[in-house]
Amino acid sequence: MPKHSSESSHVTRRNIVLFLTVLLFLSGGSVYYWRSNSVRLTADGKTRRIFTKARTMQEFLDAEKIVLGPEDLLTPPPETFIDSKTAAKITRVVHETIVEVSTGTPTIKWQVQNRQNLRRVRVQRGHSTISTTTNHITRHDGLEVSRTQTTKKKKRVTFYTLTLLDTNGRLVKEYDLLKAKVMYMRATGYYVGEKYVPSDTTFLGHKLRRGLVAVDPKVIPLRTRLYVEGYGYAYASDTGSAIKKNRIDLAVKDKYEEARFNRHNVPVYLLEKAKTW
Repeated sequence: MPKHSSESSHVTRRNIVLFLTVLLFLSGGSVYYWRSNSVRLTADGKTRRIFTKARTMQEFLDAEKIVLGPEDLLTPPPETFIDSKTAAKITRVVHETIVEVSTGTPTIKWQVQNRQNLRRVRVQRGHSTISTTTNHITRHDGLEVSRTQTTKKKKRVTFYTLTLLDTNGRLVKEYDLLKAKVMYMRATGYYVGEKYVPSDTTFLGHKLRRGLVAVDPKVIPLRTRLYVEGYGYAYASDTGSAIKKNRIDLAVKDKYEEARFNRHNVPVYLLEKAKTW
């Protein structure tokens, strides 16, 4: 009986050793993990548990080759000792400078809208106030945590525009007259029935009407859209033997309107060349 008990005890010990050996083989490196501390790290939008032999958070960062930016935040601090329940978070800190530009409601000082020449147009003069604000923004993991306004500037900007409108008054195209080429030209007027006007048809084949003008094609190309101050929107459709260099002949209604423009120097704005007015 005692002998049987000894053999049974020996078998049990052998089975235990065999079990531990198999368990050790199957677990692979898990024995290492049993003996290591771990860090539950949250960084860059991901959370993961990392087993480590590092003793402090700084050693952990070095071992994992994790680089902090100059202003990134680490919780807990680098000198903190690691245990089996350590949770850490890296907060990425980014600073931005943003310039915001806003334009106030335009102040219109002068405006005219009519369809007297060829088509419906609107001409406006005025000014707008442009505000420029510089903000310094701090973001933690992409979320804004603070905003500091450092400068705010206001600038008054004038505008001078000509807008082409459709028959319902909707915008078709806008020209910035302040950016357009401007020429100062000697103006005359002409109309159908005047003895020096041989035809009621322009060089381009248009029936003569107010808004069509004669130019020197070497100075202003035919089919150019124009704006003539005091006269209005115009289209270069005609030429003339006397219209040379800085001369422009404006189609008008009659001799009374002709007298208003004859021998006057007028600013002429060149808008663009187009197939139609």
